[in-house]
Amino acid sequence: MSKKKRKKLRCFVYLSTQAEEWLVEEKERKQLRYIREYAKAHNIEIVKVFRKGTLGQHEVNRHFNALLVKIRTGEAEGLLLASMGAVSSDEVDAYRKVGMIHAAGGQMVTVDEGFLDLKIKMVG
Repeated sequence: MSKKKRKKLRCFVYLSTQAEEWLVEEKERKQLRYIREYAKAHNIEIVKVFRKGTLGQHEVNRHFNALLVKIRTGEAEGLLLASMGAVSSDEVDAYRKVGMIHAAGGQMVTVDEGFLDLKIKMVG
């Protein structure tokens, strides 16, 4: 039985590392390689790469909201991360952000967790 090939998904990538400032560039380079390998294996096109650098969670949230607007307007179909920890401060924040991406018509994908979906059907 053949596997059904998934339509190519166009995603933004958001890099996020926890490191001393002088190590961030090298860690981001390794993280991008890890993400690119996953994207190639799962038919994901990387539209643009965004970097957290040494920013705190408040700035990460601002970046996330800006990416959300871009996804809503069709510049990309989703957000690809190494893990949800790249944009989330805790589990509740992670679920909220997955929901926000879905509400904008996009798909959240992480290398560590795969395609994240909230199997919720709103009625009414």
